[in-house]
Amino acid sequence: MKDRYQKFYEDVGKCYPEDKITYSTLSGLLRKKWILSRIQEMPSGNLLDCGCNVGRLSASWHKGNVFGVDISFAVLKKGKRLFPQVNFIHGDLRNIAFIKSQSINNAIACEVVEHLDKPLDFLNGLYSIMKQGGLILITTPCYTYVRPQHVALGVLRSFGVHEGTEAEHDNLYLHTAYKPEELGKMVKHVGFEVVEDGCFEFELRGWLKPLTILVGIFQFISTRHFPDSRLNQLFTCHVERFKINLFLLLETFSFSKLLKFLFKEGKRAYVLARK
Repeated sequence: MKDRYQKFYEDVGKCYPEDKITYSTLSGLLRKKWILSRIQEMPSGNLLDCGCNVGRLSASWHKGNVFGVDISFAVLKKGKRLFPQVNFIHGDLRNIAFIKSQSINNAIACEVVEHLDKPLDFLNGLYSIMKQGGLILITTPCYTYVRPQHVALGVLRSFGVHEGTEAEHDNLYLHTAYKPEELGKMVKHVGFEVVEDGCFEFELRGWLKPLTILVGIFQFISTRHFPDSRLNQLFTCHVERFKINLFLLLETFSFSKLLKFLFKEGKRAYVLARK
């Protein structure tokens, strides 16, 4: 029997083109570039993509077999059409014992742990299936002051998703964040050795604040007056296009290097660890 968590992600997989939307945003493009560069540095062997969606991040792996696990069967069907070289597995990361013990050389969990209601169950399971010396790369959103716990469905409602992961609040779903040192503490707790941790996506710090306020005002209005309207999709799409065009213009002046100098934390946290 599916719990609310499983049902939510199956509904999202059916209704919401997450892969297409994510990688048409400035954040998604910067994130993909950074993650792919780190994956290329991993040693030869197989690769497990945890919470793979359609498998876009791991599809270019050429150093061994590649496996992708996701809780949504709907996104795996899309992934098989797009990236037939990936071996997709339908499964729940909270109980990953369906993968053979000590069988994985490399693993990634990119933008996944923040959605898990039992992250330590996942990390314990991940430790058991990794080979000795195997590497894992985990990325999540980073927070500055107060860790978020849940976010509103927002634009998901205009795609037909009307129930979140929380029984008490249908309009909310689990979406938290971590600092690099918190990720490091979690992986060490289950037995991994931290190789490196830190932040990335410094390019999104500071200068987007006015747009963030504008989007917040729009979402406040839309939630009360037209939560299911496709106008939410159009607004989001145009804002993201504006961000990309403005960033490309600013980048001609080495804008991203300046932001990395000015800010100590990026929008994303990561940890690279070894068994």
